[in-house]
Amino acid sequence: MWENNKMQAANASLINAAAATLAAVLLAGCASSPMPSWRESGDPGYAPVRPAQAEPTVTAVPPVAISTAPPTRAALVAAAKAEWDFFGNQQIDMRHDPFSAPRLGLLEDEGEAVQRVAEYWHAVGKNLTGADCQQAWSAAFISWLMVSTNVAPQDFAPNETHFNYLSFLKEREARPSPQFVLRPAATEPIAPGDLICAPRGNNNATTLDEIRPGLAGHCDLVVEVHADEGWAGAIGGNVFNSVSESLIPVDDQGRALPIAQRPWLAVVKNLLP
Repeated sequence: MWENNKMQAANASLINAAAATLAAVLLAGCASSPMPSWRESGDPGYAPVRPAQAEPTVTAVPPVAISTAPPTRAALVAAAKAEWDFFGNQQIDMRHDPFSAPRLGLLEDEGEAVQRVAEYWHAVGKNLTGADCQQAWSAAFISWLMVSTNVAPQDFAPNETHFNYLSFLKEREARPSPQFVLRPAATEPIAPGDLICAPRGNNNATTLDEIRPGLAGHCDLVVEVHADEGWAGAIGGNVFNSVSESLIPVDDQGRALPIAQRPWLAVVKNLLP
């Protein structure tokens, strides 16, 4: 009898431990990567950039319809800002190491964000959602911005991989009237509406000639540049599990300065009106 009671007690303990572990996993969700915390910089010339609003504003707005108007630079920037608003205006400050998050927003697997990310995936022909957390959706987000603002597929080929559409754009330059052209990030100032792109992972490309399909990378859409203050803002998808504005350092000419996690390679200059 004592042995049976001891075994039952042990089994109950294991079951309780397993239940506690499962509960922790479920509560953590799949967007559980640790967020950077705010840290003041020791640089006397550094000034934190914080939004005017004190709290995130997550608004249940309908998905942006595909525009029937001719595509413009302003429309592309406006679409990116609208998605950033929807996700609660998360900011990641990359001007110092480690990164910090002056503002947190809605994560990919939370509430209405799940279906929103599905809309981005639809732009590249994938039936995925924000609950598919192992699938990086940053290139799908950029592709969705292009599709939703009516950029023609012959000018930008939507793709789930950044370096795939960069390869297309590089080849597209050789044909008449390209709407986007690639320039080296080290020498080309950025402007709102441009894409700023970097290799990541095992991608060691250092020149535009090395861009080819299948390489890992990341691109954001530039939405504001403050060269006199030494920073710019670029909105991207799947940046700390949300649509985030990254605050990046720039020089006095507006050229993006490379950092460890964003060794900028290419500026996709936007030639739209």
